[in-house]
Amino acid sequence: MKNVIRTLMAVFVVLFGTLTFLHYVDDVKVRAEASMPHKPNFENTNNQQFLDNVLKCVEYVYWKNKQLEKVNIELLLAQASLESGWGDSRFAKVGKNLFGIRTYDLKEPHMLPSNNPKKWGVKVYEHECYSVEHYIKILNNGKSFSDYRKLRKDGIDDPMILVETLGAYASDKNYFPKIKSIIKKIRKEYNIQ
Repeated sequence: MKNVIRTLMAVFVVLFGTLTFLHYVDDVKVRAEASMPHKPNFENTNNQQFLDNVLKCVEYVYWKNKQLEKVNIELLLAQASLESGWGDSRFAKVGKNLFGIRTYDLKEPHMLPSNNPKKWGVKVYEHECYSVEHYIKILNNGKSFSDYRKLRKDGIDDPMILVETLGAYASDKNYFPKIKSIIKKIRKEYNIQ
């Protein structure tokens, strides 16, 4: 009888210890996950919220892809603001595309612009953060943006200078002045810390 009681007590101690340890591990895991960057819910009620959401996407993208070289954040925010109408364009709301990124592979998910070019579409993403990630990869790897990368490598981080290297991105002759104006507006009116 004493052996049975001792065995039951040993089993109880082992089970209690195991459950306590598992609870501790779950608690540590939950706290770690809470501190990780995450994809934001992209509901926008104002321009500051839009910028905050894009910044959270940038943080998430860099956390997820530690090998990605960072791009100028003011330029990224200005382009996202212009290209998506501060998150209110059809491409941003339906296609989750904040940068007007095109695809020429019409088998990929895409949306056609109103002028219906039939040779290309605006790429559709599952989440806005994926369009942010694609934009960063385009600037880091796209053959049309080697001048941007060269300036960055030379230590130039002024978005007013860097924007001049993005001619391949712009189809509007007033693109650079528009981007510069938005950068000034962001600096003056919004918090991007």
